[in-house]
Amino acid sequence: MAYVRFDSELLGQLRDAADLVALIAPHVALRRSGKIFVGLCPFHEEKTPSFNVNPALQLFICRGCGARGDAIGWLRKHRNLSFHDAVRELSTRTGITLPVPDAAPNRDQEGRRRRAAMYQALKSAHRIYLRGLPKSPQGLAYLQDCRGLSMETIQQFGIGVVGPGIVKFFSEKDRQCLLDCGLAVEGESGIFDRFRYRLMIPIHNEQGALISFAGRSLYEKPDRTPKYLNGSESELFIKSHELFGLHYAKAAIRQSRTAVVVEGYFDVMGLHQVGEKRAVGLMGKELSPTQLARLLRYADTLIFAFDGDKPGKKAALAAALNLLPVMHDQVRAFFVFLPEGEDPDTYVQRAGLEAWETALSHGRPLSALLGLYVAHRLEPGQPESQVVAAKKATDLLDLIRKAPLFHRALRQHLESLVGITLEEREPHGDQSAA
Repeated sequence: MAYVRFDSELLGQLRDAADLVALIAPHVALRRSGKIFVGLCPFHEEKTPSFNVNPALQLFICRGCGARGDAIGWLRKHRNLSFHDAVRELSTRTGITLPVPDAAPNRDQEGRRRRAAMYQALKSAHRIYLRGLPKSPQGLAYLQDCRGLSMETIQQFGIGVVGPGIVKFFSEKDRQCLLDCGLAVEGESGIFDRFRYRLMIPIHNEQGALISFAGRSLYEKPDRTPKYLNGSESELFIKSHELFGLHYAKAAIRQSRTAVVVEGYFDVMGLHQVGEKRAVGLMGKELSPTQLARLLRYADTLIFAFDGDKPGKKAALAAALNLLPVMHDQVRAFFVFLPEGEDPDTYVQRAGLEAWETALSHGRPLSALLGLYVAHRLEPGQPESQVVAAKKATDLLDLIRKAPLFHRALRQHLESLVGITLEEREPHGDQSAA
């Protein structure tokens, strides 16, 4: 059997993406103690807990027997796995693809070369966009005066500007990469730019690699083009898998075990600027189960802070429904709806970080939001209306696969709202706590 040589960058990505607390918790009864978790060491007998797990550093250590390590070390020591098997186990858990053995077909080597060329094209495009920002008074005025971003924040998030386009700066042989990574589109007359006259916001994956861009029109009323435009999906960028700002936020999320989800790119940047480092943003109109499962590797509590308008409430309900299949019994979710006309970034600039934290602390629990959804237009005591509500309630309960206690409690809550006993159905999927 041919073995793969794992480079240090890949191993670092695996260790960083793994949730060490979630990995150890099924085998050790952990309790929070400040910024760490403590429990009885599984590697030697003891009566006083000396086993510590530090989620910020992604390390475990026993003060008694000296056992210590990261996620790979835990799997090797606790499961008696080889190094390669432990890496493969983490790859399965985190969704990070491993390279194939050297004896694999040449087509995989070609794929790696193609992806490397795509990464390089994105970096080259970013350098051009960055050079465009100082030449755009309109772009700078929007960022600083309209959105209140400091130059430090603008530089941290790597915002640039594109004018007529960048295809002309690439040679003919390199232009295929622009198509592959979603920066250009092919038409009858050849290749042309997907982004023109826009503020360009880099999109990074969870490990911090540049995988795409989002463009915000420089015009307040763009002509026949959307105000915001994402790069088209590619081998590197699948919109329903990524969260804007996660590579910046994951350390703070992991440390607090809480993620704050907002709708817009500028919401994320504005919140990070004032110290809300747990903020991540949607990549579209709603969160997918894949995105939510990714967040739950770092967090036990999710706070969704959306606009109070109709699209914001629709996004909140979609997030709640997509959370149900991937959540476990230790997950808590809250929904905050800001006043009409307020975005998270404008709210925190006007009211301050303390008011923002107060608003988050008064979020509506997941069960309450689901209850409002089920009880919408319910006429108490009217059988026809109760049947409609009961159908909505049972459909909700069918979505819960990994949180049996929450399933039971939510059933009781919804039955009290609807006023009738809900139909018992066989559970779908794994009903054991994650």
